Amino acid sequence: MNILLTLLIITNSNLKIKEAEKLFELGKIEESITLYKKGLNELSGYKKIEETLNFIDLLIRANKYDEALNYLLDLEEKVSSFSMLYPDILYRKALIYENMGNLVDAQKIYEKIVIEYPKSEVFEDANKRMDKLFEKLNKDYIATVGSVGITYEEFQKFIEDLPPMARPSPTDTAAVKRMLKNYITWKILYFEALKQKLDLSPEFMEKKKRTIEKLLAQYFIETTSKNIKVSENEIKKYYLTHREEFKIPSRWDLRRIEVKTEKEAKELLNKLKKGEDFETLARNYSVAPDAKNGGLMKNFTERSMPREFVKFLKTMKEDEIRGPIKLKNGNFAIIKLIKAKPGEYKPLEEVKKQIEQKIRRKKSAQFWEEWRNKKLKEYDVKYYISGNKTNKEDMPAGK
Repeated sequence: MNILLTLLIITNSNLKIKEAEKLFELGKIEESITLYKKGLNELSGYKKIEETLNFIDLLIRANKYDEALNYLLDLEEKVSSFSMLYPDILYRKALIYENMGNLVDAQKIYEKIVIEYPKSEVFEDANKRMDKLFEKLNKDYIATVGSVGITYEEFQKFIEDLPPMARPSPTDTAAVKRMLKNYITWKILYFEALKQKLDLSPEFMEKKKRTIEKLLAQYFIETTSKNIKVSENEIKKYYLTHREEFKIPSRWDLRRIEVKTEKEAKELLNKLKKGEDFETLARNYSVAPDAKNGGLMKNFTERSMPREFVKFLKTMKEDEIRGPIKLKNGNFAIIKLIKAKPGEYKPLEEVKKQIEQKIRRKKSAQFWEEWRNKKLKEYDVKYYISGNKTNKEDMPAGK
């Protein structure tokens, strides 16, 4: 009874599809599509896949590319790449892309069929269409490997994936050519691996699985992290409550004379009081490294050495001389303030991006910590130690 009922359903469905095909030929497109859908809904298994492909052909002929593509993508998910029908699905996908003006993606799919499915029924057609597209896109190709073209855009993406130090300068023609040769070599290696069916080996399938897991997990982090926002108010609040982080310290430009004894320092101080030139005395008598520059020290701050100068500089006026100042190394110094530059705060606009990044890092760390704890419970995570099943709560700290 069940077998008979199934046969009746299939027969009825076939009649609807045949009627839909007649309506299409008569130009009654919408009625045809509606009837075809009803017929498909009553089918299942291999027969449904076959008729869905026919229906997609009908939609392509009707220039309903978006609808055809939706059906095709749904079908692509359900059909194994090892199925005899899979190249047919790819071929129709390329046709749709081509008709929609997406020539580059269409070309790539035709290439995939030619390389990976040479024994398929659509191989010859894919090869011909690939050649035609090659002519259209020829101006965009910078190289070909057999019948497979390499576009400038594809090559640029290859370069962008390299570490910054390894990327050639666009103006260095020789370096760009070397890099293109390297890329072509990788392409050839890829094609050779496909010929030997290495992509189907258990070892590669395991590597591919691990790589996809890592890439997809990382992509999930990247896309989810984009939702972590930092508001203008948060930035302003941080700036006002952490202003000291953005303070430019007081700086001084000065000259110094450093000598071994206090007596010598006092003698030089007397010469200065009589009007002798500070810079000249520094060149002739100072034992400091900057003596040859007349003792010049620029942008001296509270953290600069020697620290003994700071308490004097804070109260000095420009062109004022102070000394002798005893230093930690046992020497004595005389200083002359040239210019004082008071401390100031960097404006908000200058540090805005820095603050945003700092807040984002903190919010991100908090978000992912809470997310992880939530998901550990949601996925009912269990740990195994020495073969024993334990709950997370039983784990020692730090595990």
